[in-house]
Amino acid sequence: MNERKEKLDRRGFIKGAAVVAGAAVGSAALAIPLSRQPVLDAEYPEVPENKVELAPNGKSVLIIGGGLSGLQAGVELSARGFKVTILERSGTPGGKLKSWRDRHFGPTDDPAKNDPAFPGYIREHGIHAVWGFYNNLREFLGRHGWRLAEMPNEASIYNFLDKDGTESHLRNCNWPKPYDKIQLLLNAREVKHLPESERNDFVRLAVRLMSFDYADPQQRAYMDSMTFLEYGRKLKVSEPLIHKICDSLLEMAYFDNVDQVSALTLANIFQLVAGATDDMKVNLYVNPVGESFLQPMVDYIRARGGEIHYHTEVTGFEKKGERIDRVLAAEIPAGSGKGRVRRCSICGNLIFDGMEVGHECPFCGAHVDMLRDVTEAERSTRVWKADYYISALDIPGAKRLVEANLATLGDMPYFRNILGLHAKSVYVTNLWFDGKGQWERKIRDADGRPAICFFATGFQHLGITVNRSLRVPFPDGKLMSWSAEYPDRDVTVIETQIAKTDLVAGKPTAEIADLCYQELKSVIPDLPPPRSAYVNRWTTYTGYRVGDEGRRPPVQSPIDNLLFIGDLAFVPHPAVFMEKTNVTAKWATNLILDKAGIKEGRIKILVSGTPSVVTDLMKAATQVQV
Repeated sequence: MNERKEKLDRRGFIKGAAVVAGAAVGSAALAIPLSRQPVLDAEYPEVPENKVELAPNGKSVLIIGGGLSGLQAGVELSARGFKVTILERSGTPGGKLKSWRDRHFGPTDDPAKNDPAFPGYIREHGIHAVWGFYNNLREFLGRHGWRLAEMPNEASIYNFLDKDGTESHLRNCNWPKPYDKIQLLLNAREVKHLPESERNDFVRLAVRLMSFDYADPQQRAYMDSMTFLEYGRKLKVSEPLIHKICDSLLEMAYFDNVDQVSALTLANIFQLVAGATDDMKVNLYVNPVGESFLQPMVDYIRARGGEIHYHTEVTGFEKKGERIDRVLAAEIPAGSGKGRVRRCSICGNLIFDGMEVGHECPFCGAHVDMLRDVTEAERSTRVWKADYYISALDIPGAKRLVEANLATLGDMPYFRNILGLHAKSVYVTNLWFDGKGQWERKIRDADGRPAICFFATGFQHLGITVNRSLRVPFPDGKLMSWSAEYPDRDVTVIETQIAKTDLVAGKPTAEIADLCYQELKSVIPDLPPPRSAYVNRWTTYTGYRVGDEGRRPPVQSPIDNLLFIGDLAFVPHPAVFMEKTNVTAKWATNLILDKAGIKEGRIKILVSGTPSVVTDLMKAATQVQV
């Protein structure tokens, strides 16, 4: 019975693929546009009604957390006349997007360190790519003139490298629309990580996932009810496909693995990139992002009368009736003030005497230069009041705040669900090597150029791995480079993002660096020992374990003037990652405009990805449920 069912399933797939291909060709002949919303075809979608700046309206909003969602909400609300105050427990804006300068990275004999004015090398949370399907974030960036770095048309990040040396590549598609998706499915058949007999499985899996409709609550609940490993086995796709290709994609996007994450994860990504080739392409922020994007948002808010207070951790809520009346900020716990107390300007944690690990923050790994003494004023309770309150915290921060104030907020399912969410860790490791050429000779893209990065498969420690010191020319005349600091110097700087943090938790930086070096050396044999290294230890990424999607809190809490935003929140919208921070910030802005009775300035929220004839045909030809 199962064998017969599988044969029927494969026959249905072949028939469905033929329908997709045939209909796509027909639609091209009839000149049906790729997108049903032409505004989405622009690199920075323009929405004229979102370009508003209103006079002060006398209403105030307090935002807890100065990460990406908090800053974006602050910009949108400031533009619409609200007095915005942001309280951020660290000393730097941007949350998981932040960057700073580190004078200690690099060897001691680095000539740059002889210059007293040298600010240090850019050290960031980790390299972040802005996918093409981030329509709302791109609209926001374009509206304010905060442009991304240009990328060559042929630059692809989808290079897969196995520990045994096997290479696979997914090229950027260049066929005319809408043939490009047929080209993508054909490219998927060239993945050398899989035996030729199993490559159709990749196409079959891709078509299934591309048919996912996040707006359908039943599909959403179905995919959130099992791990991706369980889903792949239900679909009877090959184990190498699940454990190599899918696992490496999940490590890059979610810092997790197929046996842990909800099947919803890749389903949502695949359906977001299904509409147009440009949705799969990526841009980078102009480096450093703290100076090109984050600080400009801070400046925008302050220029409109807003305030941002760093080293200020909100620990409590007080209610008056059914509304939040005020918040209490960052009293140092009783009994801890006997010795020196510092706060890390990067992660915001309190550091008491003796907690340092060598010259590093014991929590995030930043150099001790980034620790700042807590002032006497900061040791006492401070009180802040506003008309509306927004929590823009990451999952660990939101859980701490909610758990400490559950009696005040009300022991309701909304807040209990927040306590049930999972967070994920990633250790971002950067290694400095003398010389150039070792990577360039061994790590190549589909056209034989030096690859800018690779998705690691079969390794214990390496995750998505990037050469930050590479500059690659492309036929369109554009250059691909992750950073402007290193390409003209005879050095190689490699970043890898370790998703399996349980294997390295508690280990010192030197040991983690050596574990990564040994694995790099297995594929780049002539790579010399690293001269310098750092490890950013982050524990604040949003988890996507089974059931998490059903636990996510809507933006509006049961308390009328308290909202929650960021990628931990739920909106009936398929946005993910940085795109979701933008969507929830806009969503909250519209809710507050309604509450304040202000009819002007509502933000039009775009779909993420590109609705198209291709996605319609995918959904008509198959379904995501097995």
